[in-house]
Amino acid sequence: LLYKPIDRVTRSTLVLHDLLKHTPADHPDYPLLQDALRISQNFLSSINEDIDPRRTAVTTPKGEVRRAGW
Repeated sequence: LLYKPIDRVTRSTLVLHDLLKHTPADHPDYPLLQDALRISQNFLSSINEDIDPRRTAVTTPKGEVRRAGW
């Protein structure tokens, strides 16, 4: 099954979070997991900041009724 690229980043961030939660702090990979999670979260945050709310809002001209099924 193919996912949109942003879905893959979101899923990877969740996996990294869970993996870090279950990795002992003294494990050699722990700092690397922290860095990877931080980078992934920063990337997702930057995407959220770049989204223009006017582009995602559904609007209709004044007096026009939005119809279901479009």
